Amino acid sequence: MTDQRKIGPGAPVSDPPARADFFNRMIGALSETIEDVVGVEDAESFIGVVGRRIGNSDLAELRGRDCDARQVADHLVAFKAQIGGSFRVEKIDGDCIIFSNGHCPFGKEVVGRTSLCQMTTNVFGRVAANATGFARVHVAESLARGDARCLVKVRLSKPVDDIDDGQDFYG
Repeated sequence: MTDQRKIGPGAPVSDPPARADFFNRMIGALSETIEDVVGVEDAESFIGVVGRRIGNSDLAELRGRDCDARQVADHLVAFKAQIGGSFRVEKIDGDCIIFSNGHCPFGKEVVGRTSLCQMTTNVFGRVAANATGFARVHVAESLARGDARCLVKVRLSKPVDDIDDGQDFYG
């Protein structure tokens, strides 16, 4: 059976996969335009602001304070699953959580648009810092850069030696 949808006034609302594809293409075009106009570094800053807003919103909020690494990890995996990501916890070692992901919520639109990685960095950072007081997020591998997966490290306490790469967030 084929889908006989109308287009125009009175047409049914598009189904979620079509809507998701539209928004992914729109976000891809928007991030590419920003990168082309102001450069990747400034585009990362702009997208980082959006990521922080989402991370601070009720959409991503982890209720409570003084959460442990397992609670933060479980919450972030569930949140990303709701928006089309497939993050999973690779390892929790004390205050350090390592996530991997084989499918970006932005789909194929993320490829070559590294500024979009700031969404994950900032959402993870804000959620984790709000729940624990501090987070350092480092995207070691990313689909956007052409890697086979995303590999994201979230540390929930400031390292004493400060040799870890990443972006710091305070709650």
